[in-house]
Amino acid sequence: MLKGPKWLRLSAIFCLLGVLPVVWPPEIEELAAPLSSGPFVWAFAAGHVRSSAALQVRVGPSVLAGDLSNLAFETHRVLRAGADYVHLDMFDGNWIQGAFTFGPMVVKALRDHEPRAYFDVHLCVTRPEQYLEEMARAGVSRVTFHFEAVTDPREAAEHAHGLGLDVGLALAPETAVDTTVLNVAELFDVVLVMTVPPGFGGQAFMPEMLPKLKRLREVFPKKALEVDGGVTPLTAALAASAGANEAVAGSSVFRSRNVRRAIRELRRGLEKGQKEQS
Repeated sequence: MLKGPKWLRLSAIFCLLGVLPVVWPPEIEELAAPLSSGPFVWAFAAGHVRSSAALQVRVGPSVLAGDLSNLAFETHRVLRAGADYVHLDMFDGNWIQGAFTFGPMVVKALRDHEPRAYFDVHLCVTRPEQYLEEMARAGVSRVTFHFEAVTDPREAAEHAHGLGLDVGLALAPETAVDTTVLNVAELFDVVLVMTVPPGFGGQAFMPEMLPKLKRLREVFPKKALEVDGGVTPLTAALAASAGANEAVAGSSVFRSRNVRRAIRELRRGLEKGQKEQS
């Protein structure tokens, strides 16, 4: 079997011509591995690499619904059960009166336990832009803050990106997807549509938020859209049919007797909704 630089060159030519070799050497397998789970897939029928019709679905359990006295265990448990990322809700007790959770020091401690996990921190705080540098030092992967709480969304997004963070824009139920929001959302990696009022878990999903997702998907066909609040396999499917591809779930995961099954069913719900959308 051919190996080395010659095989690499031939493999590249095969791909350009639409012919996929039957046996891949380790070097090619290593290069191709990210494509099997990312936004690109091998299209054997067409004989070329193309963008997938649907964005990759992702499930992020919110550990706020777990055992807060043992966050490291809960984080590890959902990751081991197949979670794509971990959602960490940070409340300061000011933006949402009476809602306190944890701060950057706790996130840093979790990062020490899970060095490779994708941490999505949802900042429900007053003036979230003041915490961006602390989030970066704590090892956060993505920081999401509210349109309603930030002073200058554009400046905050640019600052977060400059720190190496992915950045999300969260929209509370009362915030309409108008021209102002759409112009700002363009700068963000993900838009989070809250399907309950932020602050407390266990609330019922608000189907009246679905038109927001539809509008965002019309304007941003390739942007990640996330939902948070009252997410179950059924409501995940509804959200995905409207355009969502990421789902945050707390109670439906942590109150389940089988966390792995709960995450799998949420993912299936997203996939089912995507098929209905297409």
